[in-house]
Amino acid sequence: MSIVRLQRDTTAEDGRRVFEYREAWLEPDASVVTVHHGRVGHPGAVSDQPVADEDEGRELLAAFLAHGLEEGFVEADPETFDVVEVGLRLRGRAATEIERRHAQTLREELTHQLAWRGLGEVTDVVDGEGELVLTVRTPHAAKACAEVPAAAKRAHGVQPNKVAARAVSRGAAEGRA
Repeated sequence: MSIVRLQRDTTAEDGRRVFEYREAWLEPDASVVTVHHGRVGHPGAVSDQPVADEDEGRELLAAFLAHGLEEGFVEADPETFDVVEVGLRLRGRAATEIERRHAQTLREELTHQLAWRGLGEVTDVVDGEGELVLTVRTPHAAKACAEVPAAAKRAHGVQPNKVAARAVSRGAAEGRA
């Protein structure tokens, strides 16, 4: 699936920070380009544009990118994002198969919760000391951490009180509000 991710961090006339995202992707069957946009940390608006084939879809994505750049957006670079770790505490020192399945369910729910708010995604799950650690790359660590409890509540089989989020590094946009 082809995806274009853009973001813009500006200051409104009243001094408020306005951090926005726009993203568009060509659905796997190449029949629709989906556009999703909004303020980072808030559910965005979604629209679909039917396309005849993959070539038309790629042209539409290129036009989407060009228009966004003209409006002051920049391409989102996950390598510059903040890193948040989400720990799923284990019963023992090593994860059981059921705990690994629960971590996968949490990964899916957390990615869903974050992605539809322009807050990134879970990029990895690794074994930690008495926990499974989900690594999140996000443009806004505090807002991503705030979404973790909601995702944990919806993750079937996961006990929300065994889930904790912590920002571990700041990306290139340090000093954000």
